[in-house]
Amino acid sequence: MVDAKRSLLRLQPILLAVGFALLIGISVATALLVDRASTDSKLLADTLAMQDKLSDLLLSVRRAESSQRGYLFTSNTAYLDDFREAHPEAKKLVEEVQAMAKGRPGLATMLKPLDELVEAKFSEMADTILLNQNGNREAARAEVLGGKGRELMASIRDLVTKAVRSEGRLAAEHSAQTHRTDQWLLIVALTGAGLIFVIGGISILLVQRNTRQAEAARAELAGTNANLERIVAYRTEDLTEANEEIQRFAYIVSHDLRSPLVNVMGFTSELEALRKDIFDEVEKLSAELAKLKAQSDAAEGSEGAAEEVAIAQLGTDFDEAIGFIKSSIANMDRLINAVLKLSREGRREFTPEAIEMDALLRSIVESVAHRAAEQGASIRVGEAPGLQSDRLAVQQVFSNLLDNALKYGRADEPLHVDIEGRVSGLNVVYDVKDNGRGIDPRDHQRVFELFRRSGQQDRPGEGIGLAFVRATVRRLGGNMSLASELGKGSTFTVTLPQRWSADRRRFA
Repeated sequence: MVDAKRSLLRLQPILLAVGFALLIGISVATALLVDRASTDSKLLADTLAMQDKLSDLLLSVRRAESSQRGYLFTSNTAYLDDFREAHPEAKKLVEEVQAMAKGRPGLATMLKPLDELVEAKFSEMADTILLNQNGNREAARAEVLGGKGRELMASIRDLVTKAVRSEGRLAAEHSAQTHRTDQWLLIVALTGAGLIFVIGGISILLVQRNTRQAEAARAELAGTNANLERIVAYRTEDLTEANEEIQRFAYIVSHDLRSPLVNVMGFTSELEALRKDIFDEVEKLSAELAKLKAQSDAAEGSEGAAEEVAIAQLGTDFDEAIGFIKSSIANMDRLINAVLKLSREGRREFTPEAIEMDALLRSIVESVAHRAAEQGASIRVGEAPGLQSDRLAVQQVFSNLLDNALKYGRADEPLHVDIEGRVSGLNVVYDVKDNGRGIDPRDHQRVFELFRRSGQQDRPGEGIGLAFVRATVRRLGGNMSLASELGKGSTFTVTLPQRWSADRRRFA
């Protein structure tokens, strides 16, 4: 039984591969045959068009000749209307015929004298008409009777007839080839349809057999799925507990680092006070020493001046060292505060509520209106669908993004910020777009890392804003992305669930 199941399982992909290969083969063969049929049809159409134009040319010349004979016989100028129309028409047809024959050397060689013959015929007819118009009717009649016009017409007729017959043979060949191609196309289509029908029938039988086997295994899978769900639930609880433990650890470490930092700051202040007292005493001693040595020789006086310069340099070095220590302490204090902020926010419980995003975003814009006015920046809030989530967390997300946009504007162009949203399935997608300095594509992930910043560091900040925003968005069950180029602005896209489930942190 097991061997039979394995054989069926091996047979299914083989049938699928055969059917797929067959379908590809039929498609390729059909495409080639259709292309061949299209080519044959075009060649046939070109051949028939050539025959039509040659026939039209011969008809135009005959029409002109009839017009000439009627005028010479009656001297009625009304007969010349057809002659005048036929000449440009015949000339155009000759040009078209020779243009169509360019790609076919044999036909082009055959039709090469056609232009000269047609022009000679029309020239002969024009001469007789002009003689008759000038009153030399007998001379015109004699020229017609001379046979030159008849010979030219015969040459044109023979040449055209020969070309038409040649094109007729070629048209028959193209027609036969088109018929053969159509037959092959029909054979390929019927054969492919038959083979696909056979493979489809076998596949249906296999599917029915597999369905019966699947029904037998469905009960077993249901028990396995239930067990897997319990395992996933246990693992989720473990991960949640581990995450909370990491947040508590970060809070404790950050909090404990404050104590030695405060001590260092205090000792630094004491060093500054001690430095003042010491150097005040040194200055007093230096002044008394200068008085005692006022009567000394020039060399001793120079040595005292050197001592004063050394003392002054020592004071400068001491001040620089204290300044470096205080600056480092201030930076460390800001970083510790940032870690504490992230830790507190990570431990805060979210409370979902209905949020009107239009009102929330406009309140955020109003809070920075004065700052935007100072920068000459404009902020537009477009359509923003509402959602159910934690109000404070959502407000912090968009406040940080708007603050980031205002912070990194460009001096050469007024800043414009657009905020708008749209519904996408169970999510709401918000775009915060600006025309600021932009972010190098190589730093698109870097800017979301803690304490990491991109580009020129000419703005205040600790590098936690975007890291905090992404962490908050993920806690809200969403995600965010960035599209940006240097000098062309940035677009931060925030995707949040329309409804947030507080117990499992996923879509309700």
